[in-house]
Amino acid sequence: MLKNKTYNRKKIVTIFFVCFVIFLVLGGRLVYLMVFQSDYYTEKAKELHERERSIKAARGRILDANGTVIADNKTVCTISVIHNQIKEPDKIVQVLSKELDLSEEYVQKRVEKYSSIEKIKSNVDKEKGDAIRAYNLEGVKVDEDYKRYYPYDSLASKVLGFTGGDNQGIIGLEVKYEEYLRGKDGMILTMTDARGVELDAAGEERIEPVPGNDLYISLDMNIQSYATQLAKQVMETKEAERVSILVMNPQNGEIMAMADVPEFNLNDPYTLPETAAGEGLTEEKKQELLNAMWRNGCISDTYEPGSTFKIVTAAAGLEGGVVTTEDQFSCPGYIMVEDRRIRCHKTTGHGAENFVQATMNSCKPVFMEFI
Repeated sequence: MLKNKTYNRKKIVTIFFVCFVIFLVLGGRLVYLMVFQSDYYTEKAKELHERERSIKAARGRILDANGTVIADNKTVCTISVIHNQIKEPDKIVQVLSKELDLSEEYVQKRVEKYSSIEKIKSNVDKEKGDAIRAYNLEGVKVDEDYKRYYPYDSLASKVLGFTGGDNQGIIGLEVKYEEYLRGKDGMILTMTDARGVELDAAGEERIEPVPGNDLYISLDMNIQSYATQLAKQVMETKEAERVSILVMNPQNGEIMAMADVPEFNLNDPYTLPETAAGEGLTEEKKQELLNAMWRNGCISDTYEPGSTFKIVTAAAGLEGGVVTTEDQFSCPGYIMVEDRRIRCHKTTGHGAENFVQATMNSCKPVFMEFI
């Protein structure tokens, strides 16, 4: 009997010390996690319970040489739903499908989706967004956003370019200076419980967006408008497929106007003209037509310099002493080079003229003669 008591006592002491060591290890581990690793796990817990919604930064404006705004921003809204906060799913589906002109099946699919936040529609007019906000629907978020707006519609469209759905530059100056125009998005941070429901008492934290930089260019919209009108007149008169006009400041080479008609509407850049649009177009063919419509022939196409090179020829002739301003020439309307007859743009000829007059007339036979 005494031996059994001694054995049991040793067994109890052994178990006690084993449990004591285990609790000591667990206590040490708990102290380590709560004291030495507190910052790390606090941050992890914050990330777990924090929901982020981005705030789009206002894109920098584009202004012409006179300070006229030719690319601006328009306030729009992004409509989203948070599944765990929805209390009236049927009503939400009905309201959003009606206000946003979407099918109920489309909206319901997103309302029922288990996700932290699900976007329903972006680039919604502010008036429509305010109307949805007025319903006070639990789980529906209406965040203000920005959409690019071009006051002059199609004027200088191939120069300015346009932006995509997420406000990034696609072509033209918009993509060339994307780094400077885009700005830095902000963030709305809200705290949620374990079910993902926002805690009203915790409030929300905002990281304000940084707007993009304004871009000032040498283009003059008055000159651009006049150049575009002339290009359209020439296209109609000559029945041309495309006409380009480039106006430069001879003092410093600045581009004052760059017209390449036909242009397209910058506020609706994905709509093809009636002559190109048609039923049965494949996506590949449509994209090909869009690329052709957006293409700026002034900078994307190659062509012979033509009469513009006569300035170089005239300067070389005068500097080399081959010709003087008083030298006399006669233009019959053409010139023979071996077996080829090369015509002047004035087929009846300019007749007698000196070098200055020939330069003013851009007379091809005279320039070929002294060369």
